[in-house]
Formats: sequence, C-alpha cells, structure tokens
Amino acid sequence: MPPRDVMSGYGVMVQEICNALDQPPTHVFLQGGVGDLAAGVIAALRQYWGGASPRPIIVEPELAACLFESAKTGAAKKVDIAEEALMAGLSCGEPSGLAWEILSEEATYYLTIPEEMVAPTVRLLAKPLANEAAVQAGESAVAGLAALIAAMEDPSLAEKLGLSSTSRVLLIGSEGVTDAEIFSMIMEGLEAA
Repeated sequence: MPPRDVMSGYGVMVQEICNALDQPPTHVFLQGGVGDLAAGVIAALRQYWGGASPRPIIVEPELAACLFESAKTGAAKKVDIAEEALMAGLSCGEPSGLAWEILSEEATYYLTIPEEMVAPTVRLLAKPLANEAAVQAGESAVAGLAALIAAMEDPSLAEKLGLSSTSRVLLIGSEGVTDAEIFSMIMEGLEAA
C-alpha cells in the first residue's frame, strides 16, 4: 500500500478511538519507525480535535532513531543501523517523505528508548497488576508505554513533556505478538537474540 493509503487507514483507527472518548487526550505517545503510523495518527487527531489535539511524542529505539535525528537537524535524515533493535518493526534507518512532512510540522517531542526497556514493558502488559486485563503485545507495540513509564519516573522529563497526574495519555499498541519465540524468551526473562 502506498504511504498515503497506509496513513488513511490509521485515520479510521483514530476515528474509532476518538468516538469512544468524551474529551481529548492531553498527550499521545507514538511509535516512530519510518513515521507513517505517527504521522497518520497525528493528522487524524488534529482533524478530529483541532486545537485541542494531544501533544504528540514520538518514540524510537536508540539503535534506529531516524526521526529523532531528523528532528535535531530539521530535515529528513537517514541513519546507519549498526545493530537491529529488538523492536524490529521500528528498526528503520530513513523516514518516509510524506510522514516526515507531517511530523516536522506537528511533532515537537522525540524520545529514544534503550533495548533494556522493552522486555519489562512486554512482561508488564502480559502479566498486569491487580485485576487488569492481560495484553500480549509485540516488542514494537510497547515503545510508547515504555517511554511514558520512563518519563513519569523522571520528574524533569515529565515536566518538560507537560505530564502530570491529570494527564490523559493515549497509547496505541500497534502489534500483537509477531515472533512467538522472542515473546517466549521475554516472558521467561531470557535475552532475546
């Protein structure tokens, strides 16, 4: 599917999310990759909520941070990937041109997360606290949640992002378990290769 069609599909997903909400989220943490998901979601949120749209925060693996690096330079930037990220779906070295056009206008916060944050976040969803429903998420799906947890543990970062106890944060789990072997290793607390 061409990028414009992919991003339009994300618009349908966002419409369903927004229809279920009684007020706009204050923040949305989005997986980076080439930027299509993030750009599509941001554009659809802007279309739905207008000026009340949530603050977008783009999250990428440290090992593949093409959007983060692009934001630093102000132009789409290709990065060399020396080592594939555990978040394989986000292990991308070059932004989508169309996605970057949207992100460069709409997103102001870009975060990178280290590999060691992925497995604990996958396990947290699969074995939740109290009576919460279990979610079997793939490694790329947890980037936003991992970054949110890290931000809330760092008061200066939380303040910079405008996060507080009254924030309403939207997270989108972009995939289920895509590699059963890696998921099993994560759940057993083993190092995924």
